Amino acid sequence: MRGFTLMEVLAALVVLGLVLAGLSQGMQFGLRSWEMQARDIGWRNDIEAVDRSLRLLVQRIRPVGEVPGHASLEGGPQGCVLVTSLPPHPDGLPGPVVARLQVDAAHRLVLRWVPAPHATWLGQPPPAREAVLLEGIERVEFAYWQEQPGGGGTWLRSWARAEAPSLVRLRIVFPRGDARRWPDIVAAPRIDQRTSRFLLFPDRDDVIIAAAFMGPLDARHAG
Repeated sequence: MRGFTLMEVLAALVVLGLVLAGLSQGMQFGLRSWEMQARDIGWRNDIEAVDRSLRLLVQRIRPVGEVPGHASLEGGPQGCVLVTSLPPHPDGLPGPVVARLQVDAAHRLVLRWVPAPHATWLGQPPPAREAVLLEGIERVEFAYWQEQPGGGGTWLRSWARAEAPSLVRLRIVFPRGDARRWPDIVAAPRIDQRTSRFLLFPDRDDVIIAAAFMGPLDARHAG
């Protein structure tokens, strides 16, 4: 039987090398695509959890006058303080809290809260607690919807009234070059402004908030 010539062997090796190179590049491309997709799913899941938590915090804003000395919400363009509700905590902290949302010097969106005082503390008040909601952000932009008589309204950069605004909008701005993008978060307090009564709807608010603040978020004493 006639064997292969040297040229035929070399040609076969060249073809085999090209095939292997193509397979290697295809596998590398597939791995890179998988890694990018995994990162994309990861940050989307993180922001979705933050989105739900922030909406529920606004929805659960307490009526004006429920906590003496505190408005339902006071805020500016870079943060706000609101009287809202959290689910009962294992350490016994009450549900209603005075909470502050803002971005710290490390570019983290942080929620800090203390139990809402219904009387003067006789001793040392409990320490503030905090949860890091989102890291690596440039800034946040808050806006507050003020209804106008006869219909319509306008977005304000600050809110200093005793009663809560009709809507709260939060825009999360990421650093230049960051792949993360998220639409504005807009939520409405569940308060009847005519009666200052808190409107409860049958849903899983406590379950969702508890999962967010006792699970993936970094909750600890702020000291």
